[in-house]
Amino acid sequence: MPNLTLRCYKSLPRYSSTSVLHGGPRPDGCTLIPWKAGRCLAWDVTVPGTLAERYLNLTSKECGLAAARAADEKIKKYGNALPSMEFLPICIEVLGAMDPNTLKFFKAIYKMISVRSGDSRELFFATNHISYLLQRFLRVCVLENIQLNADMCN
Repeated sequence: MPNLTLRCYKSLPRYSSTSVLHGGPRPDGCTLIPWKAGRCLAWDVTVPGTLAERYLNLTSKECGLAAARAADEKIKKYGNALPSMEFLPICIEVLGAMDPNTLKFFKAIYKMISVRSGDSRELFFATNHISYLLQRFLRVCVLENIQLNADMCN
């Protein structure tokens, strides 16, 4: 998932997040060019398991609550650690639901890309690609779980 986010910023210079925070928590990436109000953007990607026991009490009630909880946890983790940057947790559940701020961010990015490319379907293509990546990720998780269970039975 971090690579998809980086593709959004393909033309922007990027630097290692290790230079942002020395010895503290490090987000997945940062931009050198200001994003909002003169502040650069830092992001951290999380893909919570929609059906994980930890989130099941939330996701059984409403779609997207695992992503929202993961976003809240990331904000607590990085909120005070990045005072000079705009921090964005990018949270997409394994089954596809997104945190509202993540969806808003993707819409803003792909609107800019659409204006530049002249193709209004950029968001559609991106969501299809995200769906494909999530399916591959879920496949790996399922296969590893099957192997783990087989090892435990033997």
